[in-house]
Amino acid sequence: MEVGNIFRHLLVHNEAFVKSTDETKFLAYAGSQSPYITLVTCADSRVHGNILGMDIFNKVFIVRNAGNQFAINRGSIEYSLFVLKTPVMLVLGHTDCGAVKFATHACITQSQEIINLAKSFDKLMKTDYSSLSREIKSEMLPLTIPIERGIPDLRKIQNEMKELAYLSQINVDYQIEKALKYYGGMVKENKLTIIGGVYDFVGAYSKQLGRVLITNINGVINPIDLHDKARAIIKRIPSYEESSEGYKIACQLIDEKVTRIIV
Repeated sequence: MEVGNIFRHLLVHNEAFVKSTDETKFLAYAGSQSPYITLVTCADSRVHGNILGMDIFNKVFIVRNAGNQFAINRGSIEYSLFVLKTPVMLVLGHTDCGAVKFATHACITQSQEIINLAKSFDKLMKTDYSSLSREIKSEMLPLTIPIERGIPDLRKIQNEMKELAYLSQINVDYQIEKALKYYGGMVKENKLTIIGGVYDFVGAYSKQLGRVLITNINGVINPIDLHDKARAIIKRIPSYEESSEGYKIACQLIDEKVTRIIV
C-alpha cells in the first residue's frame, strides 16, 4: 500500500475508533491499568491480541518481539508480572513464523547431518538470509537453541507446514522452560499460571483456521497430563458445577484445542 493511503487509513480508522468508543471507557483507566494476562507473542503482523476473541483493552499487557522470545523483553515481562501482578502469562507462538524459519535455515545450513534429517524444507532452503543485518541475525539466532532440539524429530513428519508448526511449538516450550527458572516459585504458589500456545492460521493442527491451540501449561507437555491440567484450571472457577452446560462446553473445547503435534 502506498504511504499516502497508509497515513490516511491511520487517521480515518483512529477517528472511527474514537467515535465508536464511549469516553467513559478511557476515563475509567486514565490513571492506571489492571490487565490480567501478560501476552508474550511474536511481532508478526498476522498475530494480534484480538485473536483471543475479546476486547483486550486494559486486559492484556502485550510484549512482542520476533519469535516470542522470553529473554529479549524480560524487563517488560517482569513489569507486568510484578508491578501489574497479572496472574496469567501466555507465551504464544504461531504457524509460518519467519523467526523460526530463519533459525531453522541457520541450523540446516551449518550441518550436513541436519540437512539429511530435514529434506522437506525445499522452499525454506531457497530463501537467502545472508543479506539480513547483523542486528536481525543477533536477535533471531538464540532461537537456534530450541530449533536444534526439534529438528531430529522432523523425519517423522515430512510436511513443511506441520514441521514449522512443530518447531514453533518446541520454541514455546523452550521459552516457558526459561520463564520457569525465574518464576517457578510463583507457579508453585498458584500466584502465576504460564500457558503456552500456537496460533494456527495455516491448518497445521486442524482444519479450523485461526485457533489458538494450548500446547503447554506450566511446563506440562504430556498430552494426558496437559488435559488434566487444563480441566483442573477450569475447576478453579468459583461455584462452577461439573454438571453445568458451561463446564461441558469448556471440556469439549479442551478436547479439541488443548493439543500438540506429537512425533
